[in-house]
Amino acid sequence: RANLLRAVSHDLRTPLTGIIGNSSTYLEMEHRLSNGEKRALMEYINNDANWLLNMVENLLSVTRIDNDTASVSKSLEPVDEVVAAAVIQFKKRFPEAEVHVTVPESEPDDVMMVMMDAMLIQQVILNILQNAQLHSGSTKPLELTIDEDEDNVMVSIRDYGVGIDGDRINDIFDGAGFKKGESYTDGYKGMGIGLSICKTIIMAHNGQISARNCEEGAEFSFSLPK
Repeated sequence: RANLLRAVSHDLRTPLTGIIGNSSTYLEMEHRLSNGEKRALMEYINNDANWLLNMVENLLSVTRIDNDTASVSKSLEPVDEVVAAAVIQFKKRFPEAEVHVTVPESEPDDVMMVMMDAMLIQQVILNILQNAQLHSGSTKPLELTIDEDEDNVMVSIRDYGVGIDGDRINDIFDGAGFKKGESYTDGYKGMGIGLSICKTIIMAHNGQISARNCEEGAEFSFSLPK
């Protein structure tokens, strides 16, 4: 909870400061700004407002988790449809992004079903995809892989960017965020709150979540018990 509150206080303050600063500049200097400068200010305001909306969606998702039992209300859901819904939502926010989805080969009538809160698992997938798109520093397609074993269904999301700072990989889900090089110095777009909420959601499903560096880029994975 302390990590979450720290992340919230930081991630709320910074974009709000940006919105107030840029809107004040526009109001005070409207007649001296060129059309290009006005558009740039409005784009900054729009980006900050959308980031705040995303954070509010994250915080609202946590309210679906029972305070007393730290559990969620689950129903049997088709994994591929939940993943597809998250990818569609991601593509609406990042139309230029590419996501390659791989699913296990199976019989046409063999649908992979898991007990879950579908909205929360969509939020986890969306958070990880957004982080990879914003912070990996790569334009290569993201890879989302669904797999299963006897007891669990696994979802992995791989990027081909700069990877995770070794000092932060062990506590990346505890509000630490990560950055490795200059591409991560974009202030409020840190990973702290989103990944903290991902961990909260997966733990409430009695699942596991992890992150690792690959030879090129990073991979985030979570599992849900069947």
